[in-house]
Amino acid sequence: MSHYRRRAGLCAPLFLHVTLRVMMGVALLQFAHFGRAQAPAPLPPVSQAGANTVLLPDRGNVTILKLDDQLRVGLPLDDNKALTFTSSDSIDGVVNRQMNLKGRAQIRRNGTVIKADEITYDPDTDIADLVGNVELSKGNTSLKGPTAQFKVDAREGQMETPTYELRDTRGNGTANKITIENSDIFIFDKATYTTCTPQNMDWYFTADKLEIDNEQKEMVGTHGVMRFFDVPIAYVPYFTAPTSNQRRSGILAPVAGYNSNNGFDITQPYYVDIAPNRDLLILPRYMAERGLQLGANYRFLDTKYSGILAGDYLAHDNKTGTSRWRYDWQQRQVFSGGLAPGGVPLPGSWTAYANMSRVSDNLYPTDFSQSIAGSVTSQFRQEIGTTKGLTGSLSNWVVSARALSFQTLQPDPTSTVQAPYNVLPNINATYNNRLTPAVADTSGKYITLPTGPATTFSTDFTRFSYNIGGNLAATAPGVYSQADRTVIKGAMSLPQITPGYYITPKVSFQSNTYNATPFITGGAPVAQGFTIPTLSLDSGLAFERDAKELKGFFGRDMLLTMEPRAFYVYTPYQSQAQTPLFDTADAGFGISQIFSENTFIGNDRIADSNAATLGLTSRMIEANTGTERANVTLAQKQQFTGQRVGLNGNIANPTTYSDTLGSGSLRLLGNFSADVFGQYNTQLNRFVQTTVGASWRPTQGRSLNFGYRNVWSPPVQASIQNNQSFVPAATTTDQYNISGQWPITKEISVLGRWGYDALTTKTLNTLVALEWTRDCWTFRGAYSQVLNTSQITTTQVLFQVEFRGFASAGSNPVDIMKLNVPGYMPTSKPIPPSIYENYQ
Repeated sequence: MSHYRRRAGLCAPLFLHVTLRVMMGVALLQFAHFGRAQAPAPLPPVSQAGANTVLLPDRGNVTILKLDDQLRVGLPLDDNKALTFTSSDSIDGVVNRQMNLKGRAQIRRNGTVIKADEITYDPDTDIADLVGNVELSKGNTSLKGPTAQFKVDAREGQMETPTYELRDTRGNGTANKITIENSDIFIFDKATYTTCTPQNMDWYFTADKLEIDNEQKEMVGTHGVMRFFDVPIAYVPYFTAPTSNQRRSGILAPVAGYNSNNGFDITQPYYVDIAPNRDLLILPRYMAERGLQLGANYRFLDTKYSGILAGDYLAHDNKTGTSRWRYDWQQRQVFSGGLAPGGVPLPGSWTAYANMSRVSDNLYPTDFSQSIAGSVTSQFRQEIGTTKGLTGSLSNWVVSARALSFQTLQPDPTSTVQAPYNVLPNINATYNNRLTPAVADTSGKYITLPTGPATTFSTDFTRFSYNIGGNLAATAPGVYSQADRTVIKGAMSLPQITPGYYITPKVSFQSNTYNATPFITGGAPVAQGFTIPTLSLDSGLAFERDAKELKGFFGRDMLLTMEPRAFYVYTPYQSQAQTPLFDTADAGFGISQIFSENTFIGNDRIADSNAATLGLTSRMIEANTGTERANVTLAQKQQFTGQRVGLNGNIANPTTYSDTLGSGSLRLLGNFSADVFGQYNTQLNRFVQTTVGASWRPTQGRSLNFGYRNVWSPPVQASIQNNQSFVPAATTTDQYNISGQWPITKEISVLGRWGYDALTTKTLNTLVALEWTRDCWTFRGAYSQVLNTSQITTTQVLFQVEFRGFASAGSNPVDIMKLNVPGYMPTSKPIPPSIYENYQ
C-alpha cells in the first residue's frame, strides 16, 4: 500500500526520487525524500547502485551519486567540473525552481563546504541564502557569521559581521562585512587581525580594507593600525603580508637597538623572493653616531652549487670621517661527480670552493658587528680552491690546489703580532689505496671493509708570501718575504682489528725542502730542510661485563668496559733550529694528543720521540640501547729519551718526565651532565691544567651551567735558537663561568651569564636577560657587556617584541642568548596545522 503526501507544486510517493538540477547543471543529484519519519530510513536497494554509483548515507537522507571516470581514478578536478553534494535533516522544494535544506544543512564542492541552519537555493538566480550559524570553509580558511548570500556557480557572495580564521598562521579576526569575489579572494571591510585567542586579545591589527588571496597566499590591506593592549603603536597606509609559511617579497620587521659604539641603531630589512632557490635581503641601517649604511645578503642554491654573497657599505662614517665596508663571498661548486661519506672525492669528481671575506679597517668588527662572535673576529680569509679525483688506473689519487691570503686585524696600535703567511699557491697530490669507500653486499646488511696494508703517499708544494701591511712585525728575525716549501709524506700500516683487540704497526716518513728569501738580508738563517722517518705501534684490548651493581644507580641494565691501550712511537732526532716556521704550532697536551706521533700540528716540525703511552678507559653503557652514561680515562706518556726539538729552536735540557692526564664524563637521567679534565704534574705536586663543566637541563626552558678553567704554565726549559737562549715567562689562567635560564612564573623566564677572571679580578662578560611569553606574543630583553682581547668593553642593550605569526619589532637578542647560555631555546613556535585539522 502506497502512502502519498501532497504539497503545492510537488506530489511524490514516499520513495519517489526527485531530481533537482543543482549548481546550474554542473552535476545531477538524486535525492531520496523520506517525509517526516523519525527513524533513519533504509538504504536504497543494491540494484540501484551500479558500478559508477556511490551511496552516501547522511542522517535522514541518502544521496545516490553518479561518478564519472575522472573522479573514479582520483584525479584533481577544477571547480567547474567538480560534483556537488548536499545534506540536511530535511529537504523540500520545487523541481528546477527552489530547494530548501533545513537543519544542519550543507553544500559541498571540491573542498569547499557551506554550512547553515537553513539554506535556500534558487537555480534561476544561482543564489543561495544562508540563515543561522553560517560557516564557509575552504582549505585552511574558514568564515563564520549569522547570515550570508552566495552565488553558487559564480562562487561569489557576502557575509555580514563575520569572524574568520587562517589556520596556516593561526590568524583570526572580525569584520563588518566580507565580500567574496571568487573562490580564492575575500575582501573584508573594517577588519581586525590577530593570532591571539578571542579570550586574550593582547594585540590586534585593524585595517579599513583587507583583501586575502588564498591562491597567492597573500594579505593586502590599507590604513593599518597596530594596537598592543589597545594602545596604537604603529600605522601603515598600505601593507602586504603572507597568509602561510611560504616565502614572499616584502618589508620585514625593523631591528632596533642601542649600543655604546653607535648610539641608536635601526635596520629596516626588505626581503626579495627571486626564485625558489634564490633570495635577496636588502639591509639599510641607520646609526645615530655614524650615519646611513647599506647592506645586502644574496643566497643561491642549485644541484651543483650553493653559496652566499653579502656586503655592507657606509659612505661616510661621522666618527672617523672615512668610508667603511665589508664583503663576504662563500660558494661550493660541484663540476662533476660528488663526495663519498666523510667528504672524500669520488673517482672522477671535480669540486671547487671560494671563501672570501674582508673588511675596510682594523676596528670594523668591533664597531659594526651585531653579535659577540662577530665583534671578536680578528682574522678574515680570502681563499679559493679546487679538488679533483682522478680516474682509471689513477683512481686512488686526489689532486687539489688552493690560494689563501689573510687579513689580520690589529685593533691595538701597539701590537706587533706576526700575521700568517699568505699561501700563493698550494698544490697537493695524495694517494690512498683505501680511497674507494666500503661497499655493502647484495643483501645490504653487511659491509665489506678494505683489508691488507693501508698505504698513503702525498706530495705538497706551497709558496708562502708575507704580508707587510699594518703594524705587523715584518722586520722581526725569522721573517721571509717569500719561500717555497715542498713536503713529501709516505706511510704504510697493517691494521688488525677484532671485537676484542686491535693492533696497528705503522712506518712513515716526511721530507721537507725549502727555498726561502729573508725579508731583510741577515734577518733570517738559511732555510734548512729534513727527511725524518717514524715507527709506531698502536694496540688496545676491550673487556666488558654485566654490571648489576650499577642498575640501582642508573635504573637499568648496564655494561662496564675496561679498555687498556698502549702506544709506542720512535722518531730519531734531527735539528730543526734552522727550519722556517710557516704554518706550525704546538698541538697542545690532551687525551687525543698524548696518543699522537707528533707533538706539533703543521708541516714545519717533526718532534723526535722515543716514548710509550699507556692509557686505560672504562665506560658505563646501557645494555639495551648502547647509550654511554659515564666514562673515565687515565693516560701517561713515558719518554725514554727527552724531546729536543722545540717550536722555536732546540730544547737545551730535555726531560723524560710526562704529566698524567685524566678525564671523565657523566650523563644521568634527568638531563644532568658533568665533564672534568685534569693534567697533573707529580714533580710540582699540583694540577697544571684543570677544566670542570656541569649542566642540568631538567625540562625545556630550564638550564643551569657551570664552568671552571685553570691553566698554570711553569717556566719553559731554555731553548737555543740562533745561538741565543730564552726562558718564556709563566702565565696563569683562572676563569669561572656561570649561566642559566629559569622560569620565575608560567610566563616569565630570566637568563644570565657571568664570566670572571680571578687572575685580573675583572669581569669578562655579563648578560642579564628576560623572556616574557604570552599566548600570542613574546618579549625578550637583554643587557650585555663584553671585554674583548684588546681590553675594550662593548655594551649592548637589545629588546624585541615578537607578535607571533605576524611580525616582530626591536633588535633580536636570541643569538646573544644562545651564545651565552648553553641549552637556551627560544619559545617554541606553534605546531603547524595538520592537513586533517579542518577535515569536514
